[in-house]
Amino acid sequence: MRDMNDFVDAMRRQGTLIGDGAAGTEFSRLGWDAGAIPRMPVTHPEAVINLHLEYLKAGARVLETHTFASNRSKLAQVGLHNEAYEINRRAAQLARHARDIFGENAWILGSVGPLALPVGSPVMTGIAAEDALAAYREVVAGLMAGGVDGFIVETMSDVPTVLAAVAAIRAESAAPVIVSFAFSPEGTTLYGLTPEMAAEAMASLPGGPPLLVGANCGSGPSPLLDAILRMAPIAQRLGIGLAAFPNAGQPQWHGGQVLYPAGPQYVANLAQALKAAGCALVGGCCGTGPEHIRMLAHGQPEPWTHLHWGGPALREESESVVEERTGVRQMGRGVGEILAERGFVISVELDPPRGVNVHRLVEAARSMAEAGVDLINVADSPMARVRLSAAATCRIVQEAVPISTILHFTTRDRNLMGLQSDLLGAYTLGIKNVLCLTGDPPGLGDYAVATAVYDLDSIGLVKVTQALNHGVDAVGLKLGSPTDFEVGVGLNLNAVSFADEMVRVRQKLEAGANFIMTQPIYELEPLQRFLDAMGPVGIPLLVGVMPLVSLRQAQYLNNEVPGITVPKQILARLESQSQGAEEIGVALALELIDQVANRCQGVYLVPSFNRVAPLVPLIEHIGRRYRRAVPQA
Repeated sequence: MRDMNDFVDAMRRQGTLIGDGAAGTEFSRLGWDAGAIPRMPVTHPEAVINLHLEYLKAGARVLETHTFASNRSKLAQVGLHNEAYEINRRAAQLARHARDIFGENAWILGSVGPLALPVGSPVMTGIAAEDALAAYREVVAGLMAGGVDGFIVETMSDVPTVLAAVAAIRAESAAPVIVSFAFSPEGTTLYGLTPEMAAEAMASLPGGPPLLVGANCGSGPSPLLDAILRMAPIAQRLGIGLAAFPNAGQPQWHGGQVLYPAGPQYVANLAQALKAAGCALVGGCCGTGPEHIRMLAHGQPEPWTHLHWGGPALREESESVVEERTGVRQMGRGVGEILAERGFVISVELDPPRGVNVHRLVEAARSMAEAGVDLINVADSPMARVRLSAAATCRIVQEAVPISTILHFTTRDRNLMGLQSDLLGAYTLGIKNVLCLTGDPPGLGDYAVATAVYDLDSIGLVKVTQALNHGVDAVGLKLGSPTDFEVGVGLNLNAVSFADEMVRVRQKLEAGANFIMTQPIYELEPLQRFLDAMGPVGIPLLVGVMPLVSLRQAQYLNNEVPGITVPKQILARLESQSQGAEEIGVALALELIDQVANRCQGVYLVPSFNRVAPLVPLIEHIGRRYRRAVPQA
C-alpha cells in the first residue's frame, strides 16, 4: 500500500486530480455479457488490465478497482457469493499491475458499492447491520490483500449502509476513505437523502470524517453539479474535500441497449465547473469512457465557463395536504372535439408531485385554463421516478379547475390485467384522453430494484384501449358497456434511428391511434422531415414546444435528456447574451410556433420545472393568430 499522504499532497499541488471512468458500461459497450462482468477480474484479467491502461493513458491518475458489485449480497444474484474475497483481491492486484505497466504515479482506490438491499430499512426488506458489516469486511479484506491505496465507498443512498462500509474499512485499515452518494436530478438519493443530509452525516462516521465526500452516478453532470454545490459549505465546515464522478447524461433505452447522450466535450466543460466548485477529484461514472477522461485531463473547455453554475436544485416544496373533495366529475373533452371547436389545440404538461400535496399543481392548472389552455397533460412517473398516480392527478385537476386532461399511461408497471383495470378506472373518473406509452425502464430511475412488466408495448396498449372502446377486453370478452377514449401516441422526432421511429409510428396508426404528440423540438427541420416521409398523417398532430430559460438548461437538454436536440445556432444565440435568456427562450418558441402552426393541429407546451408563467405569452399569441373564438351560449 502506498503512502496516501502523497495523494493528499498531489491534490494540493494540482488542485484537482483526474479519476477514471466507467467500467461496467464500458465493458458492455465493448460487447461483454452483463452477467459475466462482475467476475472478469478472475475470468478475463487481461481485459480489466487493458481498460485500466486505457484510462491511465487518457490522463487518469486515480484508478478504482473493478469491484463495485463485488460484495456477497450483490454476487449472490449471479450465484457468486462465495467468491467475494477472491474477486476483490484479484481486482486490486490487476489495478496495481496496470499501474506498474504504465510506469507513472497513480493511486488505487478499492471500490466499495452498495449492497443488494438497504441496511436496517424501517419501510422495506433490508439487511441487518451486523450482516452488512460482515459482508463489507470480506470486501475490505480482499481489497487490502490485493494492495489498494485507499477506498471509495460509492453510489450510496442511505446512511446506515455507509456506516457499515466505513466501519468495515476502519476495522481493517488506516487508509483514507472517500464517500460518494448517488443523487437523482430531483436532488435526493434513492432513499430520500438530500446533499445537505448526506454531507452532515459525514461528521458521525466511525473513526471520523472521510478524506473526501461527493457524488457519482444517479444523474448527468449538470444535476450532479447542483448536488456538489449544496454539499460544499458543509464539507468545508467539516474540513472535508469534494469529489465528483458524473454519468454521461441521462440514459436512454434504444434497441435493447442503454445509451448515454453526453459526449466527452460536454462532460469536460461541466467538469470545469466542478473543479471551480472545489472538487479535489473528478472522474466519470456510467456512460463515460477513455475519451471522456482524456477531455477531462487534456481537453480545452468551450468558451462558456463564465456561466453562473449556482441555482436551486429540483425538489418539491413542503405544503399542506390538499382538502378532500367529493363528487364525480363529468367526462372530460376529447382532443378531436376541442380541435373541431377551436381550430387549434393547446396542451400543457404538468408533472404530478412526489408526495400527496397537489396545491401547486392545481394552481398551475388553473392559471393555464384562465390563459386559454385546452388540456393538461399528466405524466406517469416520468423518467421512472415515483410520483403521485397520474390518473388520480387527472381526476383532481378536472374537479378543481375545471379543465380536460390527457393521461400519460405506460405499460411498464402493470400486467395485462392491471392495464385494463386501470384504464376502466380512469374512464369512470372522467378521463377522456389517454396517451399510450411504453415507459422508461425502472433501472433508469430511482427504483432499479423494481420489476418492469411490459406485457405490452405502446402499440399493444393502443390495441387494447381501442378494444375497450369496442366494448370488449383484450381476449374478446364483452364488457358491460364500451369506453370512449381518444387514444394518443408519442413521436420522437429526434430518435436515434429515424427509420425505426417511422416504422413504429405507422404501426401505432394501424393500431388505431387518434392523435399524436411529439417530444419537444427547437427547429422546423425534424418535423418537416417526418411530414415529408409520412405524407398526410390523417389524425391531429400536436408538436412539443419547451421554451428555454437559460444557456445551462439548453446545454443540459441537448446533452443529457434523451430525445431532445438543441441546434447549435440556438446555443450560440443564448451564449451571446449575458442576460435575458428567458426572454430569448420565449422569442425562440414563438418563432417555432409560427413555423409549425400550418403543419400541425396543435402544440404541446412543456414548462421548465413546472414554471408555467413563461408559457402565457405563447398561449396568448396562439389564441390571437391560430384559434377560433369560443361559441357563445
